[in-house]
This record gives sequence, C-alpha cells and structure tokens, in this order.
Amino acid sequence: MIHEMATVGGHRYIYSQLLARLAATNLAAAAESLQLETHASGEVAVPFLGGTFLASRQGVRRADSGRFLDADGSVIIHYLLAAGPIQPAGYFVTLAELAGPLFKQGSYSQSALERPVVERFQGHPPELLTAAAALGGEEGGEAGLGAVSLIFELLPHIPLQLMFYDRDEEFGARATLLLDRNATTQLEFEVLAVAVTRFVQTLTQA
Repeated sequence: MIHEMATVGGHRYIYSQLLARLAATNLAAAAESLQLETHASGEVAVPFLGGTFLASRQGVRRADSGRFLDADGSVIIHYLLAAGPIQPAGYFVTLAELAGPLFKQGSYSQSALERPVVERFQGHPPELLTAAAALGGEEGGEAGLGAVSLIFELLPHIPLQLMFYDRDEEFGARATLLLDRNATTQLEFEVLAVAVTRFVQTLTQA
C-alpha cells in the first residue's frame, strides 16, 4: 500500500470516496481543533505546497483557482478528517523511523524521495533556497557542518526538516528529509508519505 500511495497513483477513486466523507464532516469543529482559518463562505483554509486549499462540504479547491492533483485533495481531506489537537514533539526523525516495518514491506523508501532533491540542487544551493522560500521554508534546525537546513510546515502543525549537503572535493551531494516525531499521531504514515512525495515534486519542479 505504501508503494501505491507514495507514487501518487490511483488517487481519483480514493479522492472521490473521501469527498463523501468530507460532506458529512463538521468542518467548523475541525477548523477550530486545527486552528485553521474559516472564510465567510464556510470554507476552511489549509496551507499546503506553498498555496492555500479551501475545503467545504462540496469539495476541495485551490484559493487561486489553480488545478491540483487528486492526491493533493486526498491529503487535505485526510488531514481534516483526522482533526485533533496537534502538539509537535519539537524534534525530528527519519521517515523510516516513523514508518517502522512498513518500509521493509514495500518498495517505497526515503532515498527515493531524497534522490530528486540531490539531482535537482547539487551545485545550486541558492536555487534550493529560492525554491524553499516559495514553499514557506526558512533556514533553521540543527544540522551538520556545511549543511543547508530548512524548516517547512508540511501541513499546519506538522513540521518537516530538509538538510542538504552540496557536493565537494571529497563527498557527493546528499539530502535528508525528517518529520516531527509526533506526525503519525495526526496522520497515518501512508498519507504522510503522499504529502512528502508531493512536497518533493513541488520543490524540485519549482
């Protein structure tokens, strides 16, 4: 299941099923629990991938009227359906640590997500900073010597850290993606995997 969801495939059916659940959701209560803005129209605003998604009982749309993938809509709905008080742990762990044995059961892997970041930004750290800023990323967090460390909100209250080491005379470029330790208390790992996959795609295509 991880491989299917992490590759962002087969989401049209999943999204259509989630829309039915969204229609029966108390969005006002979800927004209050998640500390999200509610517009006068009754739509709940959810920041994701550098933009704002608006959710109502009728469905999900982007505030800028732009197109989006069914996978994006699925992540937004899952996030609202799982609404509950979120308290980030304040420290980051690898995706493998969050997933546990799930990483060994499928072909989805952390390296598959980090490789596109390396291929896109090696030799071009300033471009990484520009792309990160477009997604709300800011420099911060602990990292090793010579690393660019960036902190994002993957979704509200779910921090993500990206550490990037550019290539030098001794080592090739490398990247590490980390999520807050409490991320899976809010969303199942399969949903987080889709969200991180879409984050990487958006970052590297900027």
